[in-house]
Amino acid sequence: MTSSWLSPLALRPRLRAADFQQALGTKPVARSAHFTVHFALPSLARRAPRSVGEALHEPDLSTGTALEVIEPVDEVRTHHRVWRLGLVLPKRMAKRSVTRSLIKQQARQLWREHAAALEQAGWLCAERPVGDWVLRLKAPWPVKDFPSAASEPLKQAVRAELQAMLRHCVQIGFKPGGQR
Repeated sequence: MTSSWLSPLALRPRLRAADFQQALGTKPVARSAHFTVHFALPSLARRAPRSVGEALHEPDLSTGTALEVIEPVDEVRTHHRVWRLGLVLPKRMAKRSVTRSLIKQQARQLWREHAAALEQAGWLCAERPVGDWVLRLKAPWPVKDFPSAASEPLKQAVRAELQAMLRHCVQIGFKPGGQR
């Protein structure tokens, strides 16, 4: 396969807590009435794992300074690029699990559909082969407007909002100065 598009498997939400914290600490790249989207270039420098012998001989456990660059093992690589999508969907914003599942499904599907366009817009390239996207639900969907938890109107509304944000990301492209 010679296409530069990212495999749908590369969009699995396998970010660690530190990855979510790093991405949510950046300025949102797109906002809508219900969502914000953050993008972060993850740091691959992690503290080296300590052996049992080292742990027994060192009295202070928090002073280890050894860093090693490790490759995360929880992503799928496609054409030497890694794409991860994390979703933050609090229960207080979407009380029904069916609604949260609908949002997750729509988000994953749309990121797969827009992966090639986002890559062409510069979000991932040879210089930045790893990228973490985090989609955060920041406002509840009104139950009176969408009484069914997985109704077709809710699905279309979520899809339209996410598509608009992804189109915005494609239009603006990656701006390194946009990171905090």
